[in-house]
Amino acid sequence: MNFNSEFDAMDIRSVDLNLLPVLDALLRHRSVTLSAHELSMSQSALSAALGRLRLLLGDQLFVRTGHGLLPTPRADALAEPVAELLRQVREQVLPGGTFDPRTARRNFHVLLSDVGAYVLLPRLVRAVRQRAPGVSLTLRPLAGAAIAEDLAAGKIDLAIGAYPGLPDTLYQRRLFERYFVCLVQRNHPLAKGKRLSLRAFADVPQLVVRMTSGIQERIDEELHRHGLQRRDVLELPSYLMVPPLLEAGDFLAVLPGQLSDAFARSGRYTALDLPFDVPPSIIHMHWHRRFQEDAASAWLRAVVAEELADK
Repeated sequence: MNFNSEFDAMDIRSVDLNLLPVLDALLRHRSVTLSAHELSMSQSALSAALGRLRLLLGDQLFVRTGHGLLPTPRADALAEPVAELLRQVREQVLPGGTFDPRTARRNFHVLLSDVGAYVLLPRLVRAVRQRAPGVSLTLRPLAGAAIAEDLAAGKIDLAIGAYPGLPDTLYQRRLFERYFVCLVQRNHPLAKGKRLSLRAFADVPQLVVRMTSGIQERIDEELHRHGLQRRDVLELPSYLMVPPLLEAGDFLAVLPGQLSDAFARSGRYTALDLPFDVPPSIIHMHWHRRFQEDAASAWLRAVVAEELADK
């Protein structure tokens, strides 16, 4: 039954919408006493509201039995649409709304780089599924994204990463620092040394991935400061292409430590410290001020902070 069509033939302005929570409570509790307690009403006031509902809908709605109130078929048919209508009012109409992760059905769009997708997304998916079985995440890739505009338009609910060029009008929260290391195959000549020298670093063939963190540009500046530069470079569009290419030659790759740890678990690679200090990238989550008070968005941000933020 379409609950909205119940009122097509009547003037909606004549309908007391305060009666809907009464009907919902009675359908769930099947008890005047319990329903009145939930709604902070007296039993007489709730009984009077039930009488008005019966007149409005032209049906008894509930009959008394030795086991409490039993709904009529008409009332049974209204249970789901009334509950859904009240949920939508709470979540989408009332200020701030409410969000119950146990019952909510929602899809969030999260923007992550390939590193974030590889090392962070599995943790977020697991956390969301544990807390909210009806909520899902859709990954929005960094490539081609207009981050600020997409956040403002609601095409992206949350952007997670190091995006230093985003405008100050966006809200943000710091999550953690991302450090960088060198990675080589286990049998690489440099893997046998105790410490990588600046010249050895400059001379070794390198796999270079230029992302929004700016790490590769900072490395170039540091080498230039010492009169050095990398000459044998293979540029890649993604860090996920690094492992097979490390095994294709004596390459070295500079990549985030979390990703290095994930690759090194295979036992085929060795991590080395950079021969100079490079400031870490600060990973934030970013969202638009339009969604600051949105209960569902606030819940997602809380889950992300709990899972990823430095404790």
